[in-house]
Amino acid sequence: MLKNHNTTVIQNMAKRSFRTNRRRNISILLAVLFSTFLTFCIFTGGATFFEMQQTQGIRLHGAEYDAYLYGLTREQQELCRENPDILRSGIEAVAGYVVETEQNDTPDAGLLWTDETCWEEMRKPGRTWMEGHYPQKADEVLVKRESLKSCGLEGLKTGDTFTMTYGTALGEFTGEFRISGMWDGYGAKDVVFVSKAFYEQSGHELSSVASGRYMIDFKPKLMTRAKQEAFIESLHLEKQQNLFFNMEYENAVQVLAGAAGLAGIACLCACLLIYNIMYLSVSGNIRYYGLLQTVGMTGKQIRRLVGRQLSILAAAGAAGGLAIGAGVSFWLIPSVVKSMGVYLGKQESVRVAFHPWIVLLSVLLAALTVFAAGQKPARAAAAISPVEALGYRPCQAGKRSRRTGRGGVLWRLAKEQLTKDKKKAGIVILSLSAGLSLFLCLVTLLESEAARTIVSNYMDMDMVLENKTLKKENREDRRQVMDGEFLDELRGIEGLEEIYEVRCREILVPWEPDFSDMWMEEFYDMWMVQSSYEDEGRKNYKDHPEEYSSFIVGINETEFSCLNSTLEEPADEQAFLEGQTCILYRNGLAFTDGELRGRSVTCADFEDPGHRRTFQVGGLTDVNDYTGESPGCAPTLIVSDGALREFAEEAFVYKVSLRYSREYDRETEGELRELVENSGCAKNISCESKLEEMETVKKAQGNMMEVGLGMVLILALIGILNYVNTLVGNIRSRETEISVMESIGMSRRQVRRMLVMEGLLFAGGSLCVTWTVGLAATYTLYQSMNYRKVPFAVPAAPMAAASALVLAVCAAVPLMAYRSMEKKGTVVERLRGAE
Repeated sequence: MLKNHNTTVIQNMAKRSFRTNRRRNISILLAVLFSTFLTFCIFTGGATFFEMQQTQGIRLHGAEYDAYLYGLTREQQELCRENPDILRSGIEAVAGYVVETEQNDTPDAGLLWTDETCWEEMRKPGRTWMEGHYPQKADEVLVKRESLKSCGLEGLKTGDTFTMTYGTALGEFTGEFRISGMWDGYGAKDVVFVSKAFYEQSGHELSSVASGRYMIDFKPKLMTRAKQEAFIESLHLEKQQNLFFNMEYENAVQVLAGAAGLAGIACLCACLLIYNIMYLSVSGNIRYYGLLQTVGMTGKQIRRLVGRQLSILAAAGAAGGLAIGAGVSFWLIPSVVKSMGVYLGKQESVRVAFHPWIVLLSVLLAALTVFAAGQKPARAAAAISPVEALGYRPCQAGKRSRRTGRGGVLWRLAKEQLTKDKKKAGIVILSLSAGLSLFLCLVTLLESEAARTIVSNYMDMDMVLENKTLKKENREDRRQVMDGEFLDELRGIEGLEEIYEVRCREILVPWEPDFSDMWMEEFYDMWMVQSSYEDEGRKNYKDHPEEYSSFIVGINETEFSCLNSTLEEPADEQAFLEGQTCILYRNGLAFTDGELRGRSVTCADFEDPGHRRTFQVGGLTDVNDYTGESPGCAPTLIVSDGALREFAEEAFVYKVSLRYSREYDRETEGELRELVENSGCAKNISCESKLEEMETVKKAQGNMMEVGLGMVLILALIGILNYVNTLVGNIRSRETEISVMESIGMSRRQVRRMLVMEGLLFAGGSLCVTWTVGLAATYTLYQSMNYRKVPFAVPAAPMAAASALVLAVCAAVPLMAYRSMEKKGTVVERLRGAE
């Protein structure tokens, strides 16, 4: 056929097609618009989510840093300053602790000094308010209202003075201090900031792991595990030193890989949506394109015509999608978040992340998808002859011959639709299951990030009460603040389901060559930098074991089961409960479980050294919930509560752990706090509340969870709308077939039942793929991003609701499409119109 130069005609035909094929073009336009909108929202929401997660990390830590070094030498500081990958670094050092004030003898507050970089740059993002200035003189302090309250100094303000007794490396002192400033923000609750002048006279050194802290903020936002290990090796850490990366930074690479997998699935869903609509729309007009060849249009010109139509629709759809996406991201989402009453802090607004690459990526993805979607049908339209075009039917794939099968006729007809065009059915099931799988994965990840999941203390108790007087160095100041009367009143609170008492007694561990000598030698090597065990430590320990006292701690069977589950090798339960064995707190020493297990350790009562008892070591633990007052030089022994009662009739109630009948029960917590306040020892009892911690984490998260939920809801619509568009197009292309079945006796009710069965088969197939392949993919992605080690669990309620919604939509959409087809006229009119 001779080529005609009719470029102008092609352009006019492309424009005219928008009027003559309005319904088809609106479908394509909406498909591109909605897919562009989805990809834009996905990338914008994802970027916002990650930036907010970074903000959450800053708020939880109280400062912006990626790594935290315990102990700092001058050589290491120089190495960090010269390292081109380090953006900034700041010093934070423990200067001592508050012993008592005139209003509170157990304040439980620490003294901390930070350099200018740490305070002005790294801690600045964690501050929400400040007045005054950072301390400059040795008698100046900077405080929060919480730290004033813990010291019993409520009501003081900037410029006021107070007297406190404090402890440093040189001993205990009493002095008067002036409040140079006050601040509020995240992190560092019970901390009093002091000046550099105070730190220099405290006797502490930055090289000591008990004092020196070094915050490091890296330039690269991602660092592989290999590079992290190489950086640690470059510092040449001493035995006592340790460097920890923030969990977010340490696992950033694997989290990003998991996020890329999620984004890939989301993009696949959007691409399938565009592809299905494009393919159905273009292939449905194959006959029209074939007939154009009879008037002289070549195959190349037909491809240009199809390409011109699709490019105009793609441009309009992409522009509309970006506009709607921007409106939703920057206006609707913040409005919804605010209307939900989400805490954002003073003068804080919802910050939606936006980057130019999001626009470019969304447009590029839409363009590539439209191009890929139009290639195959355009080639088919150009290759078909006019004669073949007259007999073309888009849904004639499959076997021509049929055999009568088992089951009802309607079920057989419904199943044939899945096998007639396997590629199309596969795409529909794939797109729907991909959307459901993505929904499953995101809901699971969001559930693991929820404040209720993050806040989970040891044994998952709702409230832990602790005797603060046991931290007093002067033994005469230690008191039984939670006595029998107090415990009886606790048991009388109806909202409490479980109460666990942990008791402790001060002990000595006499010197012996088989165990204690080995323990103390390692302890000196690890922690006693200034002195040597060989030179003076061994002799002093033999002669004066009372200077190296420790604690024996008694726990019940439930607590032992929980502790035993954390051991490298579980201890023998019967031997422990019978008082034959004990668990040792490792206290950071380099002992392995095999080195000490089975050895005998003897302890003596501190007040009566002649009263002794010997236990066998059943295991080592790093869990610091049962360390008595604080880990001493000698080992802390954890034994059964029965063994402790046999060893010592009187023991301090060190800790009481409480579980409510209903988790996060505010009413029960209120009763508990009232009981503590009325006990007369409120200042000597610390209350660690899981409900309070959850509120802190929730406050730090801001609206992160709401943005994540918005992403989930948007992505859940992808697969459903893909199914809706595909199935509607499929039924429209089968109008002749359905009309023929009606003409030979199939009733409308039977047609509706058949179409519902088809929809349920599609839904069943997608659910099967989701709960097999999708669940496996979800588990893989979840574990790649699960740096918090939260156990994998499928949120039952959201997935049950999503599955029910899919079944309902898949059953309802075919009925709606058939009802639309019925409005075109009678069976005869539809058959006549088809030809």
